[in-house]
Amino acid sequence: MLLAACQPIATVPKAAKGGTAVEALVGTPGALNPLFERDDTTRDVDAVIYQGLTTVDANQRVVGLLARDWSVSPDHMTYTFDLRTDVKWSDGEPFSVADVLFTFQVLQDQEYDQPDAGFWRQLGVKQGGANQVVFTLRSPSAAFPLALRIGIIAKHVFDGLAPQQIESYPNIKAVGTGPFKIASIDSRAITLDRNPFANPQPWLDHLVMRTYPANDPQAAILAVRSGLADLVGGLEPEELSTLQNASQTTIIDAQTYTSAFVTMNPDGAGKPYFSNVKVRQAIVQAIDRSAVINEVLSGRGDVDPTPIPAGDWAFTPSAAKKYPYDPEAANAALDQAGWTLTNGASVRSNKLAVPFQVDLVVTNTFPNQQIAQVIARQLSQVGVKVNVQAVSPPDLVSNHLLTHNYQMALVVFDVGPDPDLYSLWHSAPDPGTLNFSYGKGWGLIDKDLEDGRAEVEQPARLAAYADFQSLIADMAPAIFLYSAHYDYAVSQRVRGVHMNHVIEPEDRFQYVTDWYVNTGQ
Repeated sequence: MLLAACQPIATVPKAAKGGTAVEALVGTPGALNPLFERDDTTRDVDAVIYQGLTTVDANQRVVGLLARDWSVSPDHMTYTFDLRTDVKWSDGEPFSVADVLFTFQVLQDQEYDQPDAGFWRQLGVKQGGANQVVFTLRSPSAAFPLALRIGIIAKHVFDGLAPQQIESYPNIKAVGTGPFKIASIDSRAITLDRNPFANPQPWLDHLVMRTYPANDPQAAILAVRSGLADLVGGLEPEELSTLQNASQTTIIDAQTYTSAFVTMNPDGAGKPYFSNVKVRQAIVQAIDRSAVINEVLSGRGDVDPTPIPAGDWAFTPSAAKKYPYDPEAANAALDQAGWTLTNGASVRSNKLAVPFQVDLVVTNTFPNQQIAQVIARQLSQVGVKVNVQAVSPPDLVSNHLLTHNYQMALVVFDVGPDPDLYSLWHSAPDPGTLNFSYGKGWGLIDKDLEDGRAEVEQPARLAAYADFQSLIADMAPAIFLYSAHYDYAVSQRVRGVHMNHVIEPEDRFQYVTDWYVNTGQ
């Protein structure tokens, strides 16, 4: 005991201010303004410059960031936000209600033409008390505070400019309330310095975002392996295995809010095959999701048999178990539905001798195209022939999904941290939105989505979304497949890097103020 007590105790080095961390980004960012983000690379850079009124904590709760707290009216239509009074912009000017009101004036401007413009124009926004902003909704939406993660921009910088002028404002002059500010920009990198007015202050003096061509992601991987960069995210399985073998690199693995599924069209060209719910249920039971994840994603994903991602607080395991992988049950159900195998045929046909042969449209990108091939192979085992049609992402959206011109389609969405999936699955969506609901037998599903959106308290919302997942499992409008993981490679030179267990890609910078390279006593 005495000897043990005398042994030296290992201590974790204490963080000290100073130093630089280098992130390898794939692609070149556009306008560094949170109101005009068009790609993931831009969102990554903006994540350390700007802040919204709210953010999401480690328990998937929406909490204040630039807002201190908020209250909700009894009818759930009015949200009153109290703003922090200890915030300054990176140029030293005070943050105020005027900045928030100005930001939403831009979002509601008729010349603002981003995809979410219609949503913002439906809001009423006004000043309440001295440090209050009041939002009025047209209908209750429990997910509304989550929408306020959008970054706030400075009125004193952009006042008097039209949306197009704001978007084209020089990136080098970006002003935010986040932990870092722009120091320099060249063709190879964006260098950010500690924002001296940030609260809290980051340990790092500098954060460098080194950019690599979008068509050469391996260059970013090589940069980390060679020590030119410290961090790189969004790793594919082959890239992951390369970096896992590097002794000075740690891989952080996080769940995401993605939903990948194969939608089945019960109308148009898909009607002869998918109008019968028993057939759709059989198709669902013919798919081994675990095999898909292991074969294509090297196990980096979660089996996700419902529309709500497996990592989401509203995911319901009981609903996920209703139609498990069971090829024998799938074969029996297809036989019973009149799709049979006759005379040694490998493809089923009905009494009209129509073969069960359908097209599956998918983007020509990894991993979607590879997943579609595995789906086709698995369905062939139950006598369903699937022809995979690979198209460009814009083609998939414009010429197939929006027009419902498909029999089967593989789609992947980042549905975000709130389980409100009204736009995707309610039978009365807004015009021009991607939607996969059916016209018949959808009433109870619609009600669950309406209740889940209108309720504010989490237990009531959970009940609505649990029923939604159970009902949609019975309707089987799609083969819900998986939620992908996000893998982040971090050099052991950079310490203090951590993330919430479920994230969107830009959320890896949420705790960047904890990162450090220098240590002290």
